[in-house]
Amino acid sequence: MENQNAYSVLGLRKGTSEKEVKDAYVALIKKFDPEKHTDRFMLIQASYETLRHPAKRAREDILVFNFVRGRFLFTEEEKSGEPDAALNQEILKYRGDLARDGANPELRIAYTKALMQRTFKKVTKRLWAEAIEDWQAVLQVEAGHQRAKNNILYSYLTLGYSYADHGLYEEAVELWEKAAQMNPDDEHLIHNLAIACEMAGKTEESKRYWAETLRRWQARLDGDPDDEYTRGLIVEIRRHHGGQAVEEGRSGPASIEEYREILKINPDDFEAQYKIATAVYEEHKWPEAIEAWSNLLKKHPKNIEALNMLGWSLLNAGQIEQAFQIWQRSLAVDPKNHSTQEAIIKARMSVGRAFRNRGMHTQSLVHFKALLRFTPKSSEVFMEIGETYMLKGDKRSAAQAFSMALQLDPKNRDAKQRLSDMKLRT
Repeated sequence: MENQNAYSVLGLRKGTSEKEVKDAYVALIKKFDPEKHTDRFMLIQASYETLRHPAKRAREDILVFNFVRGRFLFTEEEKSGEPDAALNQEILKYRGDLARDGANPELRIAYTKALMQRTFKKVTKRLWAEAIEDWQAVLQVEAGHQRAKNNILYSYLTLGYSYADHGLYEEAVELWEKAAQMNPDDEHLIHNLAIACEMAGKTEESKRYWAETLRRWQARLDGDPDDEYTRGLIVEIRRHHGGQAVEEGRSGPASIEEYREILKINPDDFEAQYKIATAVYEEHKWPEAIEAWSNLLKKHPKNIEALNMLGWSLLNAGQIEQAFQIWQRSLAVDPKNHSTQEAIIKARMSVGRAFRNRGMHTQSLVHFKALLRFTPKSSEVFMEIGETYMLKGDKRSAAQAFSMALQLDPKNRDAKQRLSDMKLRT
């Protein structure tokens, strides 16, 4: 059951009412005792919580095909008729007669009636393709025949859904596009085409249908700004497209724009804020990254990951002291946080070496010695301190640092070599 969506877990179809969701949930929890069927019960509970909350339901619905609602239309007279062989002969006779006298209204009525009778038989046998051919023949004789139009459209929708439900996305697209030609205003159909084209790898077609779906959702939200479900749909499709851009290696403006659109609808969306901050950071746009992480932290001041990323953004922007102040703030939230400690260690080492390479030995030593708070038994840090003292000309302090490195790591060849060289020079 782990791979099922919330609807299938509850035995429902997408588009079911809140009452239907609740009724299905109540029936299932009565059927499955939580102590005997713990995993299943938890899955049922989670599915119910998803479908009863508009925003969560929107996230579930974004990539779930809309279920086709409707039915085939036949009159009682069309549901009866002669045996198949006789009916087939009758249709052939009418067809020949119409070829000679196509304007005869009584003949046209009799022919369409016989065809509709035969399509009813075809539908009961699930011979969809043959039924569609007959309905199309009806429309050739009577272009405004509403039941034939309805039945063709319903066949395309139903068959397309069946194909999509079994992973035959290209076949579903072919049928649904025919349906869209007949009913271009069906919002659920356009949404289905967007999903199916994406699943079938039809990138350009998918983009077109998603754009049209989004346009319709936006129009609906404009008409009812309090529609939480529609707002959720728009947010989730923007999030989906932003995530796709990242997966396809288009994580720059392509993804950032989608997440910025989310923030226009939901300014407090944490994930959108986080994705924007991450994207500009990865593009090395340090001022923008600093602003993005800072904005996120205004609403989530104790988010360790955001604090650490702000620290790196500041450090890369050359704001060294501010970076370490942020990391100290992160430690104040969680003094034992491993990622914060790793960030500080890596940053101190990097800054210490950078200062030393520029001949700023005193500043370099400040950072290397600060490392000892986190790594008091690191022979590597003592080696860096010793090298810095050597360059500064303080041989005594250098020897002490190298000796400490050797004491911590008796196999440290570099420490042995440095101490040996210093003895030779003296």
